[in-house]
Amino acid sequence: MYSFDKIKLIIWDMDETFWNGTITEGNVVIPEEHKQLILSLTDAGIVNSICSKNDIEPVKCVLEQENLWEYFVFPSINWEAKGNRVKQLIADMQLRSENVLFVDDNASNLGEVKYFCPEIMAELPTVIPQLINDASFAEKKDVSHKRLKQYKVLEEKHIQKNNYSSNEEFLFESGIKVDLGEDCIDQIDRIQDLVMRSNQLNFTKLRSSKEELIDLFNDKSFKCGYVSVSDKFGDYGITGFYAVKDNNLKHFVFSCRTLGMGIEQYIYNLLGRPNLAIVGEVVSDLSMQELPKWINVDSTSTNAKKLEVNNLEQHQVLIKGPCDLFQVFPYIANPELFDTEFTYVTDTGLTVETTGHTTHIVESHRLSKEQKERVISEVPFTDIGMYSDALFTNQYKVVIISILADANLGVYRRKETGERLAIMEYIHPLTDKESYEGIISGEYPHSGFDFTKDILDEFASKYEFLGRNTADDILDNLKYIRKNLASDCLLAIMLGGELYYEKNTFEAYKDRHIVHKEINAKIRKWAAEESNVKLIDVNKHLIDQSSFYDHFNHYTKPIYYKLSGEIVDIINSHIGMSIGKKSKLTMLKIRIKEMLAPLYYKLTGKGRKQK
Repeated sequence: MYSFDKIKLIIWDMDETFWNGTITEGNVVIPEEHKQLILSLTDAGIVNSICSKNDIEPVKCVLEQENLWEYFVFPSINWEAKGNRVKQLIADMQLRSENVLFVDDNASNLGEVKYFCPEIMAELPTVIPQLINDASFAEKKDVSHKRLKQYKVLEEKHIQKNNYSSNEEFLFESGIKVDLGEDCIDQIDRIQDLVMRSNQLNFTKLRSSKEELIDLFNDKSFKCGYVSVSDKFGDYGITGFYAVKDNNLKHFVFSCRTLGMGIEQYIYNLLGRPNLAIVGEVVSDLSMQELPKWINVDSTSTNAKKLEVNNLEQHQVLIKGPCDLFQVFPYIANPELFDTEFTYVTDTGLTVETTGHTTHIVESHRLSKEQKERVISEVPFTDIGMYSDALFTNQYKVVIISILADANLGVYRRKETGERLAIMEYIHPLTDKESYEGIISGEYPHSGFDFTKDILDEFASKYEFLGRNTADDILDNLKYIRKNLASDCLLAIMLGGELYYEKNTFEAYKDRHIVHKEINAKIRKWAAEESNVKLIDVNKHLIDQSSFYDHFNHYTKPIYYKLSGEIVDIINSHIGMSIGKKSKLTMLKIRIKEMLAPLYYKLTGKGRKQK
């Protein structure tokens, strides 16, 4: 469904969409209102790109003649199918598909793109008049086109990065410079934009109004500052903001434009590693207790180890699950070869943890589109992304999932029609009136949603609480998943830890090691007799209390490093043999980077502090 307020990027088809006519058949004409629309969108801070089945030079020539080429970034102009191209384009721009509008006159192209990017807004050109109207009334908050310029910088970086054999080498060569400013009141508009719009690197998720921020800046007990970043490719402008009081961070937020550069790690250590209660999902870890060496140093060649990676068809592996898999993923080189579906945060601040829960995986395949939409429409603390069924619909060679969410989340069933929903900690049922006060006040984990009694009553009237999944429930779900995957697809399952965590302070986790032991036993017995199922067992690497980081489900880096090695071996063995039979390609050798892991997070609940 079209929603102008959510749009950060518009991807345009050209023929019979952006312009009238087909370029391979003769002259084309760009309507004047379309030219003005691109300018209006850019003034509003919305970026434009292209996905067209054409040769690039004729398209570029037409747009240059109209002085429009400079307003498009990351153009994808070739004759390949559009689904994967759009998905890759969005990933390269470090955006989420739910903030992207794709416009094309071909309904088949729209369907294909929706298949690869289920959350994207995909529309026929009939949407353009409404788009013109919305753009004309939109706030012109970027008349200097800073956002466009910043994506031009990102585009150039993306091109240049392909010339380097490791991310660390590229970072050292980039000449990254970070500056801090304290005149926050003069930058109030940009800071509020960061606070309100950033999700992936917004550690506290506090959405302060402009008035609240001004009060904060005037409060002398707070130390506030903003972060500006530049490198040899260009100036990113203000990309971060922090507010700290009594060694506690109230705001700690960064733009996704600097994702992977280590900026947030640099600032956190520069501030002396104050207490930080992380809310929801973030895609960065702050445990590295030293300043990243590539920031604020002269650009110079390094002795970074070069990666030797042979070719492999992209996106043959899906990693889908909660924090254990997210923590492992950065230690695998060549992440571009994988599709990932991790815990995520919506634009409204809702943390969605259910995507890797086995019940949700089953329901994503079992339920009809109408059933899914009914649940989403009547349960305001859900999101359609939790029903992603890509592991069934895409032709993956390896699918990697985890059982952690099953041991934690509560499962509910719609009373009338039976749809199942897994959401929030099982220990405080949303249908139990005794839980209401703690859920509404935020004392209990609430996934960033503002609950009210009316919302809980409405939910309880339609849904019943089933408890958390038993070991038998999980095994039944795994059998369903295995049965409905492609016969040659390998299912790899991350097991839960069975070592007791002595520092645990959370009621929901007091017996979790025992629960994991029961679940793991069932899965081990089944997997031993099942073809195309492999287990990734963290218990082989847990030694004692020193293996834990700060939580029962959070381990030290060496643990994740070892687990990544197991995953690499599983992928190499399965995909290598499969590809060798078809195309005689050399088996992929995925290298592991031990220390540099800029793109992972630790999912922690309210009050869990990181020092």
